Amino acid sequence: MEEVGIEIYSQIHPVHVRDVGKCYYCGCECIESDYVPPRRAAPFYLNTGSSCSFAIVPVCKECHEFLEPCREGLIEERKVYVNKKIERKYRKALNIYEKWSDDEVSDLSRDLAKSVKAGISLGEEAHERLVYPGYEYEIDGTVFHARRRKVKTFTVFGEVFDNFRNALQYASRSYRININTLKDWLIDHGGDFDRTITAFHEHQEQERLRKKFEKVCKEFASKHRQHPSFIKGALGAYMEANPLLSMEECLELIYEERIKMK
Repeated sequence: MEEVGIEIYSQIHPVHVRDVGKCYYCGCECIESDYVPPRRAAPFYLNTGSSCSFAIVPVCKECHEFLEPCREGLIEERKVYVNKKIERKYRKALNIYEKWSDDEVSDLSRDLAKSVKAGISLGEEAHERLVYPGYEYEIDGTVFHARRRKVKTFTVFGEVFDNFRNALQYASRSYRININTLKDWLIDHGGDFDRTITAFHEHQEQERLRKKFEKVCKEFASKHRQHPSFIKGALGAYMEANPLLSMEECLELIYEERIKMK
């Protein structure tokens, strides 16, 4: 498909001086121009009447490269596309940025600390690019306002944070959950910190009781020369029938009623 002439496109101009020279999509220094929609796709938009901007947008070199295969015709759609690309490319650095704090880095060896700090720095830069909202611009005499994204907050049992990183680090530290484990559990529980932490500690308590159950059954069976499977089955039944009694108290009943009387 042939490209159309640039005369049908209009350059966007930042309304505020502070935004001059910035990539509209991520806030970095702009050195390229993005044609929205791409010139090779313009005939489609012209022939179909599909919504498009027909704008020339200032962009940085990397965003320009990201957008090479993109055929979206609206500026905001292309911004969403860029964000997905940034998130995918810098996923590892974003992960380091989320999980490491300055205090933790100070405890590392010099070489490892240097690597982690570099990851944090790159991740922070990628995060800032992802949350960059764009800016007000004028095109053909009309001013367009950047679509300000609602600031998402994260709550951890009443403590409110304005970004996921701070909430994650606080929750990991305060509730003594490995930060990698916590993030995995958050994924399984829809990102809800309260529900995740509660579920995790309930699971930990269940695991503690399971291990205790196995241990006391093994020791009791050995002491009274009983088969472990018999004791496990009996203890499970006695605990279900006597929910107010402890494991030890149920074992005493088993001894009195099932072993001593033999």
